[in-house]
Amino acid sequence: MQVSHARQQYIRWLVATRDLSPNTIRAYDSDIVALERHLGKRALVSEIGRDCVVSFMEEQRATSLSSMSVRRRASGLRGFCRWLVSRELLKVDPWLGVTVPAGRARKLPRLVPFGELDRLITSLRVRGESTRVTRSVRVLADPDESTTLLGVALILATGVRVTELVSITCQDIDVGGRTVRIVGKGRRERLVYLTNDWITDMTQSYLATRDALGVEHPQLLFNRRRAPLTAPALRSRLAKVAQEVSLGIKVTPHMLRHTAATQLVEAGVDIRLIQRLLGHASLSTTEIYTHVSDDALKRMVSDADVLGRTLNQR
Repeated sequence: MQVSHARQQYIRWLVATRDLSPNTIRAYDSDIVALERHLGKRALVSEIGRDCVVSFMEEQRATSLSSMSVRRRASGLRGFCRWLVSRELLKVDPWLGVTVPAGRARKLPRLVPFGELDRLITSLRVRGESTRVTRSVRVLADPDESTTLLGVALILATGVRVTELVSITCQDIDVGGRTVRIVGKGRRERLVYLTNDWITDMTQSYLATRDALGVEHPQLLFNRRRAPLTAPALRSRLAKVAQEVSLGIKVTPHMLRHTAATQLVEAGVDIRLIQRLLGHASLSTTEIYTHVSDDALKRMVSDADVLGRTLNQR
């Protein structure tokens, strides 16, 4: 059997039997396509051996791929090869005994500095926080600007991914209990929390605004056409606001998620609770934020320079 035919069968099997997100499925498919290019167009499954996977990974490491992407590619191909063995399309798993070097240290996440974050939120609140009373119901005066404000506020308050944010439905929100149900990677569910009175009131007003406008779809956030807001649209809105207030940096939703996580670490929240809040499958993924916090501590200690001040006083 050709590798291309095996790939198609494997992807169909993943869709049918594994509860994976469309992004994950596409990533696995691209990993196998890369292997196909390495082997040649009409390569057979029988050509996938230990030497093949080793040379393929050497080729991947020589490209401009990040070390994280290389590791993910290796993980995707390991799953494919295990499936080939289970279907008796391969006699031996070619990955047995093969390790992928860790490579360079993981890059620290990019954060939004506190001053810039304050300017961003202030601008969004001016645009989207005003309300009016319609039929004794408190609704938001500019729903489109309020959508951007609420989306950014929810990421900062809960640390959700932007794809999780735009997937939140009205049924997922319990305003009285101040909780939001999130369906994350691998369809894993978790609860996040509306952390203060302001975001609780803002969410309640937004829900009332949806009802007043007759928004029919179940997703919480909506655009000017009252259709569901998409992740690319929120990225674009955020970049536009950052440019308009002259922040000097490109702000993304993921930077807001990183910022929220780092501030939780610096506030002393237990790392395992942060892991649960962010929906990380592995604690090692969450621990990167402790390194960011250590970096901030190092800068503060260096700026204080207690020893230097003491020496200068002598």
